[in-house]
Amino acid sequence: MEQKTIITLTVKDNDVNQTIFNFMKKMFQTTSLSVLYKLFRNKKIKVNNKVIKERNYKLQLGDQILIFDKNLVVTERKQQITTNNTEQDELTVVYEDQNILVVDKPHGVEMHSTFHTSLDGMVQNYLIQKGAYQPATEQSFVISHVHRLDKLTRGLVLYAKNKISLDLLLTKINQKSSIEKKYVAQCEGIISEDEFTIKGYLWKDESQQKMIFKLTAQPNSKQVITYFKVVKRTNNTTWLEITLGTGRKHQIRASLSYLKHPIINDVKYGATRVTKAYLIALYATTLTFHQLPAPLEYLNEKVIKIPENIIE
Repeated sequence: MEQKTIITLTVKDNDVNQTIFNFMKKMFQTTSLSVLYKLFRNKKIKVNNKVIKERNYKLQLGDQILIFDKNLVVTERKQQITTNNTEQDELTVVYEDQNILVVDKPHGVEMHSTFHTSLDGMVQNYLIQKGAYQPATEQSFVISHVHRLDKLTRGLVLYAKNKISLDLLLTKINQKSSIEKKYVAQCEGIISEDEFTIKGYLWKDESQQKMIFKLTAQPNSKQVITYFKVVKRTNNTTWLEITLGTGRKHQIRASLSYLKHPIINDVKYGATRVTKAYLIALYATTLTFHQLPAPLEYLNEKVIKIPENIIE
């Protein structure tokens, strides 16, 4: 007896080149993985009218996926963004083209939150308002940040506006030779060296709920390297330009804490509190692109900077 097609899906631009299994996980988010595995084992999935059991099959544009299961429910793509202009007005767009968006994240704003205003929400709302993003028409793609900033940090965050750009940038974001990230920080005390490099290891101390930097490897630690250059000394503080060699969580904060020169107001890492808790003197100021392949090769040697002079 011929099976009755219950669900038919067609692969769109922003679905291409992911595995069919990852696509299925996004399309059926309320379905358990065991059920999805069973669909493949029981030959309940066809691509272009051919039964497919290979979960790592890479989707191609226009592929037609047929699923024979009456219990599956496609995850509804809701527009979970406010329709007023409040969040949009707060967003500072530094650079935008057809593939990427770079915004200036304020201090105290989370990257993602279900309950509070978040940068992801602000960006999605901005793109929805201008007609550049329509969640209801997307199947598996969601506008996404390429890298993160701490809630307490202000500065540049890179977003991909389509899947091909997202996939490419995610492979390059932690490679200094491709995407160079610079920060500026004001730290406690006077640092005498004009330029210095800190290379060591970083791991999370669960009891303190923070990252710890040491020069020698520790269990479960990851190697980090950070480059520092003094740009100004004033009022018993030092302003530093910082270039990341690696991109680990709290890498700059933990490294400066280890040096006994914590970032101003970074109480968690040993600084004296001088102002409200959701602000530390750390700023992601510059993104520079190098050696990116198509379709982002036009960005090579482009420098994007925060739109003001941070250093006092």
